[in-house]
Amino acid sequence: MNKKVRIIIIEPSSVIRQGIKSLLNNKAPELSIVKEYSDLQSFQESRIDVDVDILLINPATVSFYKQFNIRTLFFDYSETALVAILYGYVDAATLSSFDGMLDIYDDALIMAQKLRKIAKEFVGLQNNNNGGNIDLSEREKEILIAVAKGMTNKEIAENLCISSHTVISHRKNITRKTGIKTISGLTIYAIFNNLISQEEAS
Repeated sequence: MNKKVRIIIIEPSSVIRQGIKSLLNNKAPELSIVKEYSDLQSFQESRIDVDVDILLINPATVSFYKQFNIRTLFFDYSETALVAILYGYVDAATLSSFDGMLDIYDDALIMAQKLRKIAKEFVGLQNNNNGGNIDLSEREKEILIAVAKGMTNKEIAENLCISSHTVISHRKNITRKTGIKTISGLTIYAIFNNLISQEEAS
């Protein structure tokens, strides 16, 4: 892999963030930490102005949202590999949402090898997947926003001048694309993807 691999870390411990950064700087300068965050909220509130190849995430920072696929929290990063930072027990269901794992007890060379391999494999996968399947249409976004605001299918249909059957069909598509089945999960998804503010949510 010739180009720099750009990495963001989301990890509460500054010691671990700086440790990973220092190890990679010394042993793998082509792996570049471009941003660091201590929690998911500060990451979501930021505006990233560079393309990112890997998000290194402590699974504890997203454990509150594990009722649905973690990738739905990172809607704007569909072409970015999600890699779990491991230094304690993480349940298998949560880990299944990640594209790879990085153990903090690995030495720098093993860490670098893992990250290079994940970045290379993920880029290849994305190039072959026709753009992914979680992109919502504008109409689906409108309906998702209405659901997050607490509107019923009938109210959504009347508001958008479409049939209730059409609303139900769109909601099924939203569930299929996001993997989220509950209204509370869809509301969190809408908030984290800046489709609705927390104040607007029901």
